[in-house]
Amino acid sequence: MDDHLRLETPVHSSLPEVDDFPLPVVPDWDDQLRRSEELCRLIDRHLDFEARGRILQDPNDFRAQYLCPEQRVALISDLFAGTR
Repeated sequence: MDDHLRLETPVHSSLPEVDDFPLPVVPDWDDQLRRSEELCRLIDRHLDFEARGRILQDPNDFRAQYLCPEQRVALISDLFAGTR
């Protein structure tokens, strides 16, 4: 019985009505997308460069965890420079 009463109670939303579509979720979406694509390319370049110098069972499975400490530092410093 309580469920029936709860369903009939109107729900009032405190959110404003928006007439614009698509909804503006992230104002600088294009800039964030461009920067993230640049960072992905940077990571891919680092991994491709290191994968070419090694004999790997599966070159598609080469990840950043397989880099030596110096290579990891180079990758992180390049990523940091790319975000600033």
